[in-house]
Amino acid sequence: MKFAFKKSSFKDWWTIIKDTFKEFFEKNPLRHCAAIAYYTIFSMPGIAIISVLVAGSFYEDEVVREELIKQIRLLMGDGSARQVEELMGQAVISGESIIMKIVGIVTLIISTTTVFASLQDSLNTIWNIKPKPRKEVVKFLFIRLLSLAMVASLGFLILVSLMADTLLAIFKQTISGYLMGASYYVVWGINLLISMVIITFVFALIFKVLPDAQIKWKNVWVGAIVTTILFLLGKNLIGYYLGTSNFGEAYGAAGSLVALLAWVYYSVLILLFGAEFTFVYNRHFGNKIKPIKHAVTIKVEQVEAEDKSVTDV
Repeated sequence: MKFAFKKSSFKDWWTIIKDTFKEFFEKNPLRHCAAIAYYTIFSMPGIAIISVLVAGSFYEDEVVREELIKQIRLLMGDGSARQVEELMGQAVISGESIIMKIVGIVTLIISTTTVFASLQDSLNTIWNIKPKPRKEVVKFLFIRLLSLAMVASLGFLILVSLMADTLLAIFKQTISGYLMGASYYVVWGINLLISMVIITFVFALIFKVLPDAQIKWKNVWVGAIVTTILFLLGKNLIGYYLGTSNFGEAYGAAGSLVALLAWVYYSVLILLFGAEFTFVYNRHFGNKIKPIKHAVTIKVEQVEAEDKSVTDV
């Protein structure tokens, strides 16, 4: 696996960072974050259930479910983890009617894949790409299948996390007699490294697969690593903010849901910023991201009226 790390100077990095901030806020990212956060609330139960079903093919469902809630708790905190668990419980498909079950499954799939379709649209905007018009039914089915594949990959990552937890437990038991109290910090460091690897892979997968763009794996990794670092730093800042903000008093029973919405909003902001960094970084070093066959590059120009005496009413 190759990484496209280029020899660069301070001037290169300053130009990249400056252009990233400038172009990022020109594309109105807050609007995209709000839309994706809204869709995520409806998609999250389905994403969790399908991920558990995929990973549950190899592990017991209850073990997978507990691991998923554990990872959500590590990322979002106790309140958000409880909210996701409640949403998963409410999304369970039940009933005796086959028709109602089919309707429930179709609704679950559509709601689950909507957030990825919205994320794809946002990434296309960040990378100045727009898909060509094509048959709506074909487009709809393609996006949904692609989104389902992304959800299935999350189930695979839960499996990786479960296996890592098992190996860490064995490793901790083995070294505890040699390192005494230091074994906690060693395991903590390894756990952090594993988390960084998994999150980096998720971001790389999103940047590589979702947008309608041609980008090589080696050109994805730098942006994915930078996005992971920003995400882990931002996670602590967001967690501190949510921990010190009393959403319960302001929003009552909906406080934990609002906290979850806020967490997703700021996390998506970091993801889109990482996408913009990936775009600018590759362009700066001559690896310009190009659209796929069924998409085009968007070029935005500001045009002023030649006749200054004419004004719109």
